[in-house]
Amino acid sequence: MDPDGMYGARAEYYDAIYHWKNYQAEAERLHALLGAEGIPDGARVLEAGCGTGSHLQHLHQWYDVAGFDLNEGMLGIARKKLSNVSLFRADMVDFVTPEPVDALLSLFSSIGYVHPENRLRSAVQAFARAVRPGGVVVVEPWLTEADFKVGSTSMETAESKDLKLCRACISGKEGSLSILNFHWLVVRAGAQDVEHFVDRHVVWMCPRELLIATFDNAGFDVRWEPNGFSKSRGLIVGRRRSC
Repeated sequence: MDPDGMYGARAEYYDAIYHWKNYQAEAERLHALLGAEGIPDGARVLEAGCGTGSHLQHLHQWYDVAGFDLNEGMLGIARKKLSNVSLFRADMVDFVTPEPVDALLSLFSSIGYVHPENRLRSAVQAFARAVRPGGVVVVEPWLTEADFKVGSTSMETAESKDLKLCRACISGKEGSLSILNFHWLVVRAGAQDVEHFVDRHVVWMCPRELLIATFDNAGFDVRWEPNGFSKSRGLIVGRRRSC
């Protein structure tokens, strides 16, 4: 992990460039989904890969929330939003919780960074250990190969009085891995030059059948929810079996 990278010293750019993402609406959808699965208000809810804590910030109104992330830069921002919430550094593949939770969330396709397959199996087994029997997981996967478009372009911008950002990318592919090299331009008030850096993402386009089977083998009864938060990604919803 690069301490000076996007999720370290530059973590402040994350919320700025995702200013368009409606975390409140997604939290409301999650609240309705968890309620339909029998998870009541006041339940213990853990977010794996919580980033800057924007989902937890809204979910906190209903649940006893906690979260973890691999990146201290992101957690530092999350702690400013959630001063009384347990937030800790851990890896999805081997994290542990002091006691089982009622629901575990993995959102914004963070599960796509867990590869190859043996690491995914380890992560899902860690999910199973963390969730009580009868508890629920909600996982937002990454795109499959059928839905990923090589050569597609994207550009996002954000600006405030003292900071202007531009992030551009042309999508690539290596086997079953999507390659996203995000080129950033950063302009700060008072700076002598424009900063440029590249933020490289390697995200596994895990086949949906394999992802579902991995959760099933770890002890979850799984269903596919096609209406997710982002186009073509859907949601994995699983209930932890009692035995």
